[in-house]
Amino acid sequence: MNKRLIIFSVIIALFFGKVTATSPALLDTQGWIIDSISPGYVYYNFTGYNSFMRMNTIINVIEIDLSHPEYRLVVYKPVSRDSLSGACLRTGAFAGVNGTYELDASFIKSDGVVKNQVELSSDHLRFWKHEGAFFYNPTGETQIAYGTSESYLASPFDNIISGAPVLIDNYSPVGETFVGDLSGIDVYNLDYEDYRRHQSVRHPRTCIARLADERLLLITVDGRWTGHADGMSAKELTRFLVHYFNPQAALNIDGGGSTTMYIGDREYSPNHVVNYPSQIDHYGQRAVTSHILLKRIDPNSEITEGTGTSDNPYLVRTAAQLDGIRNYKFSTDINKKPYFRLENDIDLSGMNWMPINNAEPYCQLHFDGNGHVIKNMTVKNITYGSLFGIICGSVKNLGVIDAYVESSGSGGIIAGYVGVKVPTSATYTGTIENCFTTGYISGTDAVGGVAGNIGMPNRGVPSAVKNCYSTATVVARNTSGNSRAGGIVGIVFDQGILSNCYATGTISSKNVGAGGITGWSDTSIKGLVALNKKIINTNSGNIGRIAATMGSVGGVQAQGINCWGYEGVILDNAGTILTENNLRQGEITVVNTPYDGVSKTRAFLSNPLNYFQELTWDFASDNNVWAQTAYNGYPIFQWLANRADYAEICGLKDDETSVIDANADEIEMLINGRQLSIKGTAIKHVRVFSSTGQLIHDTVATDNSSISFELIDAGVYIVVLKQENAIISKKVIIQ
Repeated sequence: MNKRLIIFSVIIALFFGKVTATSPALLDTQGWIIDSISPGYVYYNFTGYNSFMRMNTIINVIEIDLSHPEYRLVVYKPVSRDSLSGACLRTGAFAGVNGTYELDASFIKSDGVVKNQVELSSDHLRFWKHEGAFFYNPTGETQIAYGTSESYLASPFDNIISGAPVLIDNYSPVGETFVGDLSGIDVYNLDYEDYRRHQSVRHPRTCIARLADERLLLITVDGRWTGHADGMSAKELTRFLVHYFNPQAALNIDGGGSTTMYIGDREYSPNHVVNYPSQIDHYGQRAVTSHILLKRIDPNSEITEGTGTSDNPYLVRTAAQLDGIRNYKFSTDINKKPYFRLENDIDLSGMNWMPINNAEPYCQLHFDGNGHVIKNMTVKNITYGSLFGIICGSVKNLGVIDAYVESSGSGGIIAGYVGVKVPTSATYTGTIENCFTTGYISGTDAVGGVAGNIGMPNRGVPSAVKNCYSTATVVARNTSGNSRAGGIVGIVFDQGILSNCYATGTISSKNVGAGGITGWSDTSIKGLVALNKKIINTNSGNIGRIAATMGSVGGVQAQGINCWGYEGVILDNAGTILTENNLRQGEITVVNTPYDGVSKTRAFLSNPLNYFQELTWDFASDNNVWAQTAYNGYPIFQWLANRADYAEICGLKDDETSVIDANADEIEMLINGRQLSIKGTAIKHVRVFSSTGQLIHDTVATDNSSISFELIDAGVYIVVLKQENAIISKKVIIQ
């Protein structure tokens, strides 16, 4: 054995102590290192010559008690092949082993959704590779049994992963006889995939075993490393299991170069891989098609209030319950998506947040923030880094403040994708509305302050981001190729909806493609306002106040409709500051060019009435989205204005002085029947608008302290008062 292996074993023994007492699961402890990491979770390692097996071995075993409320097993199938350590980091798993490698020979079901079925015909040489499967329900129920792709498909278990061969079946060591009688057969003359050769020779191995009390064993056996790890045949692995653990059932999963085990709770290696996938060190992991992962579940994460319907949503009160949403079984039935409602502000300080769901079946839910905020969310090195991941449903009335997100690809503070890019049904569309974000978000491409991408519609049901704002700093990190960043959304795909939003943050592309609102849009966008401080391209290329690039699909050129850009926005294109003459403010006639919106002064953009009258933002409906009075010259939501702390959390503090509400004196409005009376000081001018923006009444005040007039029709009205140094908007209802 080389010095490095000796040192590795000695360090473990010195740090954790070599246990000589019999473990509840390990029947023969001689030569083993045992680390009881936490209740119901034990790690075992044997490194060296094994006298019982008469071979050099490096064996790693995880013993996990799935009846413990803290632990949950996950059958994970990434969108594309991934390493085990990458899968654990992306999902927040604390431990795991590799799953399958060959998709055409594998059956995979995760959280009730069939992810993959066996494609091979019964006469195929590799058809034997799915003869058994491991079954698991979140209640802790497990099973290892023989089956077929058809029987797996009919199984009521939520999680299934196939493998072969079955090694132990109800204590019978069937793996010892799997290859049959090989007398007179030179297995090395057989095809490599012939089950007799494949399972009669020594390889690295991964297997899963079930004890009588439903404790589970995840096991890796290293091999192909002369003098250090010989590997095992199916027969030898079966003998090993019977001698050391005597499980009720066991199943061989994929092995060879795929064999990998991850322990995140200990620093056994820099990347937390405890075996030797490369036969040299802990690196060189193979990217595989599935993984068996273990995650911790906070016992307090269970939501005990509500039934998940629109009338009686699940009530979320704590960070643990918010995190616990990911444990719900998401239905792909559009009529069965659960409803959640936030009842308190949530502080995620100290948590490395994982998106609720960034893989199929995606985040199939409706979430009402209910006028609350989620603060101090930190997300690092995750695909579609965000609060939700991929939202197929809806999010509304929510603030996500002081966020810090580093996505490994596309990302946004609330979602990486709103809907999927090409939905196969309306189930896979989504909406974010009446939400705001503050903080920092970076990703490689398609990065936005609210969402990374807005997907396409399905059968007329669109995905949308509307009535949102963001003050976040947004960075697209790619230094070459696509590096699109937007203050609200990174990319809007064909017929997605982006409307009635504004952004104030600094937007940056490390290549080209920075836009104040969106980096790229393949469809027309409307009612958008760029209030950004600065928009930056590292290299010279497409950059815009509203959009860096307006694309075209099917010959239809995307346009900006009723969009504005603050004339003071700094557009820094690789060190060149663009001037008014460089801006594209009108119709887009050349495909893949920027769009800047119509230039407006800060004073104009500080008046909510302009948004109401000209952009038709909702300031006046019975449940108006936007408050009639701005804060510091920026529109804010009515639900946000209703909070006493709105000035502290809205993210809109600014060095500029607003012309709205600056030095505003107190105003009192009294309604008597159809008569409206206004009292205050320094009243100069009063205008009244209908809910559709029509001017109904226009009076220059002669008495600076009061004014009274009659409104003939019942309805909702916007009253705009000009004082000496302020403009105030108020909604009134005449019965």
